Amino acid sequence: MSATVRRNRSRAGNGNGSRTGRGTGNGGRAGDERAARPGADVRAGVRRASAFLARRSLKAHRRAWGAVFTATTAAAALIGAFAFVVGSLLLAQPPVERYAGAGAVVAGDQRVTYTAKPWGSEPKTATAYLPERVRLDRSLVAKAASARGVAKAVADDSVPVSVTGAAAGAGAGSGSGGAGADTAVAVGRSWAAAALTPYRLTDGHAPRTAGEVVIDGALAAATGSGTGAHVTLQFDGAPRSYTVSGIAGTGRRGGSPAVFLTEHHLAAVAGHPGTVDAIGVLAEEGVSTDALRASLEAALPDRARGDREVRVLTGAERGQAEYPDALGARNELLPLLASITGTVFMVALLVIATTISQAVHQRSGELALLRAVGATPRQLRSAVGREVSRVAGAAAVLGAAGAVPLGLLMRSLLTTDPLPLPVPVWLPLAATAAAGVLVALAARPVAVLAARAVTGLRPAAALGAAGA
Repeated sequence: MSATVRRNRSRAGNGNGSRTGRGTGNGGRAGDERAARPGADVRAGVRRASAFLARRSLKAHRRAWGAVFTATTAAAALIGAFAFVVGSLLLAQPPVERYAGAGAVVAGDQRVTYTAKPWGSEPKTATAYLPERVRLDRSLVAKAASARGVAKAVADDSVPVSVTGAAAGAGAGSGSGGAGADTAVAVGRSWAAAALTPYRLTDGHAPRTAGEVVIDGALAAATGSGTGAHVTLQFDGAPRSYTVSGIAGTGRRGGSPAVFLTEHHLAAVAGHPGTVDAIGVLAEEGVSTDALRASLEAALPDRARGDREVRVLTGAERGQAEYPDALGARNELLPLLASITGTVFMVALLVIATTISQAVHQRSGELALLRAVGATPRQLRSAVGREVSRVAGAAAVLGAAGAVPLGLLMRSLLTTDPLPLPVPVWLPLAATAAAGVLVALAARPVAVLAARAVTGLRPAAALGAAGA
């Protein structure tokens, strides 16, 4: 009997113990949840307090934050405008006008690469562009014409020429323009090269002798000349009278006025009969640009005159043969503009840092008092950071909007006919967005560092420093 009682008591004790253990475990988890909840509540309270302080400060210190807003707006506008122009300059290519109808253009390489070893340092390789045109041997015209997929290869030379219109009257026969003559500057080319643009006759016929020329419609309107009229052309030497045998046009606006002579006469006028400026290539029907390029590269030698490479240009690259000095001018302008952009960026950040530091310094007494009444350094730094983020964010948006017209104005001052600066749709958006984000992100760390001088002190010391 006693043994049975002892066994029952033992089971009861074990059951109670196990139930007690499970109750203790549940109570432990509830206690952990209750212990974790105050930390989240504290963080939420810090954020609410920081937001409240930021809102109150923006209303109470409008003048100080107005200066920050103005400086940040100007910085975002300047940085965005310079980024806009630099991006446009990086994308710039000479326009394709004279060779718009050519499938490919063969030209000499304008680049010069040289290696120099400064004293006490490693060798360095530099690349520069020659401002004068690198010409090709005239024998390359036949080699280009023999390439597979080539319908025609044309030697293209160009010379500047001054054209005096028919108003010269009797003076044209004596070789000098008379009073009241209309004069224009044009480019002299051979009539065979007219197919590279292409030009087509709208009146008259092609030049057949050295004394006949074809002028384009723009030049005919500028000089008041028509088919059968006499014009005076002046190259490097004395002016000479020519008969206008025809008028040609391209069907589109733009481009330099052109005068077309016979191929033999133009070679004599150009003064370099053994070389050509470039070779325009017309492809056979159905031949792709890539196939034409590969065929020409296989048919032409690697070197044109022993030291210069031969380049086959297709697509947008064809403009490089028209304006050989354009890329050299771009490479000279890029480092200059990049250095100015870097200087503007550094000055802008310095101005932003100065105005933000001054705005925070004016609040040093207020921050010290808040520190003395129980505000934590984290709360104060968060409040200052929120204030600056709101001001800098709004200013960055306004500055980014102002960067677009400022960038367009700067672009208009830098663009030229040989090197127009393109404006793709994405470029203004990318440049202004990058400037706005950069300025907005740079403002908050500056404000936090400026506030650390007060928030890092003990309350009593902070009040003493603010009073001093």
